[in-house]
This record gives sequence, C-alpha cells and structure tokens, in this order.
Amino acid sequence: MNKISTHTAKRRTARTGTASEGRSARGASRIDAATVAAAPAAQAADAGRERDGGPRTLRRGLHILGALRRAGSTGLHVTEIAAQTGMQRSTVYRFLDVLVDEGYALRDGAKPRYRVLQTDAEGGDPHEQAIRRWRPAMRRISDAIGDSVFLICRAGDDSLCLHREIGTYPVQVLTVTVGHRQPLGVGAAGLALLAALPPAEAADVIAGNEVALRGYGGLTAAHIRRLVESTRDRGWSVIGNTAVPGVLGVGMAWCDAEGYPRLAISVSTLIDRMPAARQRTIAEVLRAELAQR
Repeated sequence: MNKISTHTAKRRTARTGTASEGRSARGASRIDAATVAAAPAAQAADAGRERDGGPRTLRRGLHILGALRRAGSTGLHVTEIAAQTGMQRSTVYRFLDVLVDEGYALRDGAKPRYRVLQTDAEGGDPHEQAIRRWRPAMRRISDAIGDSVFLICRAGDDSLCLHREIGTYPVQVLTVTVGHRQPLGVGAAGLALLAALPPAEAADVIAGNEVALRGYGGLTAAHIRRLVESTRDRGWSVIGNTAVPGVLGVGMAWCDAEGYPRLAISVSTLIDRMPAARQRTIAEVLRAELAQR
C-alpha cells in the first residue's frame, strides 16, 4: 500500500517564565549563633520541599481536575475552584492554563469559568475514554469510505489529534499524526469544532490564532471566518490546501447534551477523490455515526 504521510510542524506557543531570588551582600554581615544553629534545619526543610515538589505539584493539579469533574458540564468559576482546593486564584490559573493547553479542560468563552472535557464514563483519562468510545465508529466510517479517519479534540486554541484509522484505498493521506496540534480551523475537524463553538468564543479563538494561521497556506483570520460561516450554514466542514497541499478534508463536530462541541471526526484524502457529491456522501456517513452517540 502506498501511503502519503505528511508531518506538519507543530504549533506550540509556550508560555515560559523564570523566577530568581537573590540576597544582597549589604546587611548580611551580621550572622549570630542562632542563625548558624538554625541553618542545618532550614537546609533540611528546603531539601524536603524540593524532593516533594514534583508530587505535590501533580497532586494539586489533580485536585483541580477532580473539582472540575465533580462539577460536570456546569463547570466552576476560578473563585469556586480556589475555595474548593484551598489554593490562591493565581495558582489555580496556572494549573488551568496547563489543563486547557493539554485538552483536559475548557474555558467558557471570555469568562473565568472552566469545565472538564466530558466523555461517556466517569474517571480515567478523558482522551483514552474518547478513543475507546469512538474507535469502532471510526473503523466503520473508514471501511465504508476507504480513506483515513481522524478523531480530534480541542486543546486551548488548537486542535489535537487523538486517534486515526487508516482506510482501504491504495493511497492514504495521513495528514496528521496522533498527538499533532495545529490552530483550530486549519483542518476539517478543527474547523467543525470552531464553527460549533458559541460565536463569541469562536471569534476569540480566531483572533488568538491570527498570526499562527499565516503558516498554513497563507490562511488569514478573515478566510477562517468565512469558512466558519459556510460550515454553520452547511452543517459540516470542508477545507483543502491548508495544512497539506493537494489534500481536502470533510469534518463534523459531536456536541454534548447542552450543545457544546467536544470532539470532531474528519475524513481526509486527495482533492481528486473529493468532488462535491462525494463530500456530501461522506458528510452523511459522519452524521449517521455521530447521531448514534
């Protein structure tokens, strides 16, 4: 089987920071006996905190994730999370940034309110749950159509590939690999997710990705807005020649009981295999599978 496997560069906007502490030499010349005696104990305490730093940080992040899971689809305000976990709001924000970036939590538009990525079961890794839930449907879609199928979730302002199923057609276009991220709207599934968001939230995402979009076939924020409007009118997304030249994808979002988009599934192949009639056929296959969930 011939396969076209295209690896696009991951767009990651890393927020990094450094903190430093120093002691001025002025005023440090007076060291009494009590200070000297206390030094070993202080060093031991510092060492203990350093050894416990990693597990303690992880534990605090899990406490926040647990609070969001208990809140369910209604989510929590940052002040509520801080109250439930006993952390300062600034600390809560830092953990939430990571959870959103990695696709475990979602921010409710411009509000400081967050909710966890929901799946069909309680507990466990939501990404693994999503894969287990959707793999059979993806396999059926791939078998019926013959092309590769992708399961995508939102990770901040990006789309994140969770899983893919390879089709039976001799030439497969593997547009993204598992774990690949790109701006929401660049791929068919990401565009479907973006179009299904509340309008104000979608507008914020597009504005945040304006610079990054230029690296994908010269996309602009204005172009993405037009694609979003077309997707909303049509009910499914179609986009080509962006992440991978010569490739076109069709996608559709899956929304929870409240109508909020959680995941999307897309089919990608060569543009020559995607005339308008086949795009509509693929959209109907996607719709039928998503309606069963």
